[in-house]
Amino acid sequence: MNLVSIALDAQGASVVRPWHDAADADFVTLVDSQNSFGTRYNLKAIPYGVMIDEAGRLVKAPFNVNVKDQKTLAMLEKWLSDPDYNAILLREMKPSNRSTAKTNTEAAARFQLGLILLENGKKDEAMTEWRKALALDPQNWIIHKQIWAVEHPDKFYKGSVDYGWQKAQL
Repeated sequence: MNLVSIALDAQGASVVRPWHDAADADFVTLVDSQNSFGTRYNLKAIPYGVMIDEAGRLVKAPFNVNVKDQKTLAMLEKWLSDPDYNAILLREMKPSNRSTAKTNTEAAARFQLGLILLENGKKDEAMTEWRKALALDPQNWIIHKQIWAVEHPDKFYKGSVDYGWQKAQL
């Protein structure tokens, strides 16, 4: 098995690469500028960990991940190094007791439209669509952070991410 990270950033690889390089990561980082992965798993915030085995089976439902947490790192290392651990995770995986968050279709569509507009150099129009999406799905932190990252790149791409600034925006 291999570890792969997926970075969600509407602005693409050029803003992701410096973070990957600075981390001296020894694994591949894919860039999901279209939020395809988040849409597929109905993720509303990042970072999340999702464990999918080589057969394409979800072996651990999406979970909050902190790569600095030793317990999380130990679990990932065991999963990558112990072939039997995958089977254990599959057996232990239980259906969620909580209802799955419903996808807000219009918010998702407006977010996707904003991505297309941004790709085509129409930043103001993209921000308008993303704000409409956010009004429809105010708990979607992916939309929040993409708006902030485009409008305030200094808070995301210059040195450390300014989490204090993000908190002050709420």
